[in-house]
Amino acid sequence: MRVPWVVMVAVCASLVAAAPALGHAAFVGSEPGAGVRLEQAPQRIVLSFTEPLNRRLSRATLVRADGGAVAVEAQGVSVRRLVLRPARRLGAGAYRVRWHTVSIEDGHALEGSFSFGVRAAAVGGDHVVEQSPLARAGWIRVGLRALLYVAVLLFAAGLLLPIFVRTPPSWLAPAALDEERVDSVEVRARERRVVADIGWVAVAAAVAVTLAEAADAAGGLSAGGVRDFLLSGSAGASRLVAVVALVAAAIAVGRWRRSAAAAVVAALWGIAASGHASSATPRAPSILNDWLHLLSGAVWLGGIGLLVVAWTPVLRRGGRSVRQAVARHVLPAFGRVAFPAFLVVASSGVVSLLTQLGHVDALWTTAYGRVLLVKIGLVGVIALTSAVHAWRLRPQLLRDGEPSATVERRHWRLVRAEPYFGLGIAAVVALLVAFPLPPRQLADADEAIAAAPACNPCPLPKPRADELPVAEQAGSHVVAGWLRRDAAGITGAVRVLDIQGQPSRGSFEVVGARQSECGPGCARFSLSPANVVRVALVERGQRFVAKLPATWEPQATRRARRLLVRSEKTMRRLRSVKEVEAVTSGPGSYARTNYRLQAPNKMAFSTDRRARSIIVGKRQWFRSSDTPWTRSSYGSGIPFSVGRWFRWTPYATAVRLLGQRREHGRPVSELALMDPATPVWVRLVIEQRTGRIMRERMVTKAHFMHARYFAFNRPVSIEAPGVG
Repeated sequence: MRVPWVVMVAVCASLVAAAPALGHAAFVGSEPGAGVRLEQAPQRIVLSFTEPLNRRLSRATLVRADGGAVAVEAQGVSVRRLVLRPARRLGAGAYRVRWHTVSIEDGHALEGSFSFGVRAAAVGGDHVVEQSPLARAGWIRVGLRALLYVAVLLFAAGLLLPIFVRTPPSWLAPAALDEERVDSVEVRARERRVVADIGWVAVAAAVAVTLAEAADAAGGLSAGGVRDFLLSGSAGASRLVAVVALVAAAIAVGRWRRSAAAAVVAALWGIAASGHASSATPRAPSILNDWLHLLSGAVWLGGIGLLVVAWTPVLRRGGRSVRQAVARHVLPAFGRVAFPAFLVVASSGVVSLLTQLGHVDALWTTAYGRVLLVKIGLVGVIALTSAVHAWRLRPQLLRDGEPSATVERRHWRLVRAEPYFGLGIAAVVALLVAFPLPPRQLADADEAIAAAPACNPCPLPKPRADELPVAEQAGSHVVAGWLRRDAAGITGAVRVLDIQGQPSRGSFEVVGARQSECGPGCARFSLSPANVVRVALVERGQRFVAKLPATWEPQATRRARRLLVRSEKTMRRLRSVKEVEAVTSGPGSYARTNYRLQAPNKMAFSTDRRARSIIVGKRQWFRSSDTPWTRSSYGSGIPFSVGRWFRWTPYATAVRLLGQRREHGRPVSELALMDPATPVWVRLVIEQRTGRIMRERMVTKAHFMHARYFAFNRPVSIEAPGVG
């Protein structure tokens, strides 16, 4: 039978959709940034990535814009960073960095380049990252992966279905066929032969895939490269598990079928752990989900394939009585297992979709998502085909009396067509696995890179243990500092973000400091000892100065976090409290809100624009100065609670103790919190004796907030308005 045209169209559409893309999220950023002009030569070049790197296979080179190589004194690879140190001071001119990295989590290779200039313009502006699945002869890896999936699914089906479909002596040819005088000896022999042969095909395909991916990661096929690929992380170990388990299953299939079945189940685990699930978060549940997807896919699709391979020659020679017997005794028994397996395929596929995409709209906005849509379509076609021949045509076929020749022809045509759609699914899945990283890693801070490649670095760096991360407002800008103290004074970096949260293109000054550019909106500085770092900028002709506190207790980080946890618990246990909050997004904007909170689930507030609201659990009432109360649901359906109102620990990637002092005779502590992913900076003033938070300062893009908390546990009454 010819391959259905829709399968060919689907696979071709997948290949067309998988075009190269620029600025993939796995690459976070560099110092110096792409396209920048530096007045001083950098002492080192740092590239940052979202996944842990294979130290032996990740590398970078530095060349002049004219192609001449630049000597590098040292090249270091840490967990997520690759560092180059030029052997000599770089002279004036344009330079390009070319890099190649391999993730230890899923083994995928990624390549890219960027340019910068020293007292000269850079050649090109943005980071260029190659993430096409067909890069570097990727079609070979895709083809080998497709062969591996077809062979493994058939092999696993041959070993697992006898366990699930208990119709001896063979699930493909049960004894009931002998009673109807159907000679099934040939089918049973073909089943044993096909399963044994396809096992060694699976072994050969697994070895070939491993070698091809090792060659891609190492830049060529060599014993050392294969060793470094297989023995330098979980990705290589997973591939080894798959190969060894398949060899064991192929050896055991002749005499120890159940042992072979256990080995092939382990091989499917190795295949799942060597894919994108190994770099997902949380990792173990993602791998488990993909393993269930493969296992159920083997029972469903692999079983369909074995049915057609084993019975097609006999059905073509046999008469209607043979076809009737197979439809009566073989297909329904398989269907009772295949349908639950399909449900597991579908449900685990939905989980994988959400895990890999991150956002549903990535299905049609990314190349990966469009390829995944093709897979979903093919699965749907097989499901519909199975439903039609199993639930509509087969009852007519087995009905008493002479079945229609048209019904019989349609039934068997649909049965024979299913494996071809399965081949299409294998090809599309192989293409999906060949993508360096799925759209899930375009989420959150990484999406900002894709949307604004000039963002540098983005996401913002996580503070080091000896750094103080603080931020303040300057006009509508966020001025953020990563400060360090030494004997000479204060050093560090300042980054200025505009109202959109992107690096500012305007100039700014760290007052009284020596500073140098480290990318758009970024400056490194050194300053003599001071309690405050002042950063000045001009916005719309007006000068603004952000004052960053520069004193803290570096050895008190653990104590600071304990104090934060205690204070959050204290605030959540309050019976009542009042809050005054002032918010601005920059010059010309200001809003003041007075809150009253009453445990466990009541809040009332009023604004300086004479708007009022009352919230009780899931219900909310609102009115403005000249309108009556109106009722609606609160938020997104989650009931309001005083406990959830006070949340600081989720935004406390870094916690620092700024100091301790006395206010109005009471000892207080001040904490600085920072979350680089949001990003948001918070400062809290906490009464030491009670653990209550007295004041809060929050700084994030377009939102600068001061809050004061008071009237703790004093009587307060909040009641719903007397409306519907």
